[in-house]
Amino acid sequence: MRFDVAVDQYLTDMRSQGRLSSARSALSYRGTLEKHGEDVGNRDPANVSRDDVKRTLRRWSHPNTQRTNRSVLISFYTWCEEEGIRRDNPARQTPRPRRRPVEHVNLTRGEAWRILQAARTTREKRAVYLLLCAGLRNGELRGMRGGHFGREGYVWVTPDIGKGGRAREIPVSRDLRPVVAEIRSNVAVDEFVLPAQRFRNPPANTERMDLRFVPSSSQALIRMVEQLASRAGVSQHVTPHDLRHAYANHIARGADTRIAQYALGHAYLATTDIYMRTPLLDEVTAALVDLTYEPERTFPSTQRTPDTAREATTGIEPV
Repeated sequence: MRFDVAVDQYLTDMRSQGRLSSARSALSYRGTLEKHGEDVGNRDPANVSRDDVKRTLRRWSHPNTQRTNRSVLISFYTWCEEEGIRRDNPARQTPRPRRRPVEHVNLTRGEAWRILQAARTTREKRAVYLLLCAGLRNGELRGMRGGHFGREGYVWVTPDIGKGGRAREIPVSRDLRPVVAEIRSNVAVDEFVLPAQRFRNPPANTERMDLRFVPSSSQALIRMVEQLASRAGVSQHVTPHDLRHAYANHIARGADTRIAQYALGHAYLATTDIYMRTPLLDEVTAALVDLTYEPERTFPSTQRTPDTAREATTGIEPV
């Protein structure tokens, strides 16, 4: 069996079993497996070795990315075992990369507010308010259409754009209301809220699809957030996911943990608990900003003798 044929059958089975519930996940899985197929020369998966898997994993330099793609390869070769294509799993025979902690910018409430106020255009306001006031992920925001705002008072994240195929409805907060009202008035049901601004790989003919029906690229959104943060006077490198983290930190302290888990679209409560365990930068600042090693100041006019100091603290007159 050729490798590409096996991949097609694997993805079909995964979708039919509900183990790949979103088109984005299926596309990601296929991308990893196609790279692996190139490395093994599209030969029969039965003849793939541990060294072939290691060669594919070396395509990615970051250990976290290697871990993610290794899990895809493990899943594929587990399916090969179940189908009787091979007796072992070469991906499991490779060492598991050590997860590296992901650093996020811990924005203060003041910085988050300044980023909101820095938005000038309609496009900037839609993007930054939906990130900071609804906690949308990069892909969720870019997949938003007018139909996701059909229910008044809510932002609907549908399974086709939600991570892991999970749907949720996010109540529209006070800060978000004007932006949602503008979207409901001006964006048709099937139009993207953040449409592309130019064509990528345009066709040779002159008949092009209306840009309103083409989603923005991830890089365009990342650049927009960087520019807004710089305009707001935030010196750190801020990403769209940092704005989602700011929203998560904000609601984790103002709502029940289960409610926060639902609003953020987390599969596990433990993920939401992380935001409760990590203090806000505002909290750290309030606790530490007035601490000092400087000795208490004394002045000649008010300096007390040891006896008068004893009297003041104990109420006992000096002998």
